[in-house]
Amino acid sequence: MRAAVIGGAGGMGRVTVADLARSPGVEEVRIVDLDDARAHEVARRLGGPVTVGAAVDLDDALGGVDAVVNAASHRLNVPVMQSCLRVGAHYTDLGGLFHFALAQYELDQAFRERGLAAAISMGSAPGLTNMLAAACCERLDSVTSIEIVDAFVPGRPPSPTDPYVPPYAASTLIDEFTEPAAVFLDGELRMVPADSGAKVYDFPEGPVECVYTIHSEPATLPRSYADKGVRNVEWRLGLPALDVERLRSFIAAGLTSRAPIAVGEAEVVPRDVLVETLMRQARTVEPPADPDAAEWFRVIVSGARAGLETTLVAEIRVGERPEWEAGAGATVTGTPPAIAVQLLCSGERLRDGVGGPEAVLPVGRFFAELARRGITGVLRDGDEQLPLHDA
Repeated sequence: MRAAVIGGAGGMGRVTVADLARSPGVEEVRIVDLDDARAHEVARRLGGPVTVGAAVDLDDALGGVDAVVNAASHRLNVPVMQSCLRVGAHYTDLGGLFHFALAQYELDQAFRERGLAAAISMGSAPGLTNMLAAACCERLDSVTSIEIVDAFVPGRPPSPTDPYVPPYAASTLIDEFTEPAAVFLDGELRMVPADSGAKVYDFPEGPVECVYTIHSEPATLPRSYADKGVRNVEWRLGLPALDVERLRSFIAAGLTSRAPIAVGEAEVVPRDVLVETLMRQARTVEPPADPDAAEWFRVIVSGARAGLETTLVAEIRVGERPEWEAGAGATVTGTPPAIAVQLLCSGERLRDGVGGPEAVLPVGRFFAELARRGITGVLRDGDEQLPLHDA
């Protein structure tokens, strides 16, 4: 198998490249990244099948590969998919923030006609969350609701004087707290205010308040489980309380505005300045060590089985590990797409065309591969508690 990773020199993409480079049967992993120097550095460090492709023309960069991962901006999802159709490659990405995911479905017929599959939104959240939902939905005859939570629980008391480093792409984070959020309620998609719908969830490390933000799961899961009668799909994000307070302060101060303002003789967009500042923080500032911090991915699915109402819970806890070359967040986001493209190319995909990972990838095989990499979780079905790869 030959694979290309768009943004393969970035924080998440490097994890995808490394996983593919160490996987059996992978002949080439091609990094396609605007930062040529950093791409060559990653290739040099990993060696083996890792190469660097020119990022000037997408079709040229992707020529000859069997599968493509877009680990760069979600705004590239559709153009990269169109290029995959032209070069004949399977596709996956890290998510599309709802609107982009909906646009991707428009290429479904074209992918089917080419005998290709696109498993869209295949990072951690979305991605792992979708597959957790799938593990539950497969055990039910009908599905009423899917409730998804991604919660970060600090392991140390935060201080307002700690440097703020965004946990992932600053532009995505700002969009999540400013753009209207999609929820699927009573069989209809609705747009509600960002940072609304607050609900507290309990975790072993403590409670976390989680809120609605714009995300891809409400774009894919209602389609994937329409035949099971799903009526509600809700996604909530729970960040550390101090991080949420900072983000709300940015918004309240007008720093996320897209309206240009004059600064001396120059004109700047506050949001652009904020994004670039936070990106610089991410590149140059080391956040305070927090080895006991945890991220929880939890999905609660209610429905019926054999005529009885049933609620299942599937979840994965991720913390920092010394054996991981990257941080926990990057590892748990960059690993799933590496597994996905290998499943797509091995003939183990469920179907061709465009769909959320829950509709395209085999659930058991996915979690077995994830467990082989040391990432495990559980599915609670009444009194039964199963490892996800055996669920």
